[in-house]
Amino acid sequence: MFLLVSCMSPGDPIDPQLPSLDLPETAHAACENGPDRIVDLPEGFGDYEREDFTRYTEVVAPNGRAIPIFAQDEISDTQILRSRNLLRFYLQDVPGSTWGEDKSDVADAMADNAAVLVLVNGHHTGRNEPNVPAQPLYDEETPVVGHAWFMDNDFEFRDAAFEEIFHLVHDTGIGTYLPGARPDYQADLDAEARLAMEDGRWPATDDRDATQWIEELEREGSLAQEYIASVIDSYYGLWGPWDEADGGMWGIYIAKDRDEVAALDPAGLGLVEDFLSPTLTVEEPVDAEFTGTLELSFDAETPYTHKTRYMAAVRMLGGGDVVGNELDNVFVSGPGDNAFTGGDGVDTVVYCSPREEYTVEGDTVTHPDSGTDKLDGVEVLHFLDGAVER
Repeated sequence: MFLLVSCMSPGDPIDPQLPSLDLPETAHAACENGPDRIVDLPEGFGDYEREDFTRYTEVVAPNGRAIPIFAQDEISDTQILRSRNLLRFYLQDVPGSTWGEDKSDVADAMADNAAVLVLVNGHHTGRNEPNVPAQPLYDEETPVVGHAWFMDNDFEFRDAAFEEIFHLVHDTGIGTYLPGARPDYQADLDAEARLAMEDGRWPATDDRDATQWIEELEREGSLAQEYIASVIDSYYGLWGPWDEADGGMWGIYIAKDRDEVAALDPAGLGLVEDFLSPTLTVEEPVDAEFTGTLELSFDAETPYTHKTRYMAAVRMLGGGDVVGNELDNVFVSGPGDNAFTGGDGVDTVVYCSPREEYTVEGDTVTHPDSGTDKLDGVEVLHFLDGAVER
């Protein structure tokens, strides 16, 4: 239960001068990071081919170099898309924040330090890491919105993407064992992790396994990474549905949700908000097989909404309906029939083709290849060639 560490390990990196492959993009900001930018493994990555990686995508740093993402064959395109978007989220600027006002140097440091994310088949056992210098994230710890693992809050397949991808940003961009762009922030994170150990915020249990795990982290110099990852997971609602004990991260961390983080670990709350946005502003892809209604507003009777309450944008990869929350929601229309209901904010539906390809009649939008959408409470339609207010 305490097998939580899978940080990127020092080793011989791939070429730190790796340029972007210039994967195809569109002119539409909300569409340019879509599934079309996932490609078969390019030539020149023999070490990754030998470890059975079959697909590739990337996030490009401001210096023009790539932060690569490799995936094995059992990883879905939706999982790849979600992982790439979460990495993009962590690297988005957060105006007014202490350490996240301009993250271009963090992204550049990641590229210069040869940061690599690998999406691996199966379940992490502690003995099945691929033999490449990269941060692993496993299939069975990457539930996507709309999939049963996500909707049913199945903690046998708990969401480790927030944790593991932040480890990559932390180690190679902020800087731990590699020279990063935020040494002062890292010093704050490390100092607070040690204070949290002293006052019982982390670990919040005297369980022997947890205690031994913390001791192992201290020996390997990973206290800051694992402490702030615990805070992040609870801050974004991942442990809100967990009802087996108090706290988050299997009870290791004192707080279960954002309200508890604010009340029980205000220093941890501040450290998260010093670098990250309180709202998930990149599109969360919705599983193509999803056919129900996705609720984004928090409802205590619908436990998965502990997670969706912080989502501002979703990308439909198939059919299904979405009901928005109080944020300014962005709904990226999918290839199936969708219904979009806006919430209290200014809500936008994005279409990734020019306006002339669609028929708009009242609250209905139809495309000959991607079905019919029903709209309610949506203020803006954003087509490839421009936005239209309703």
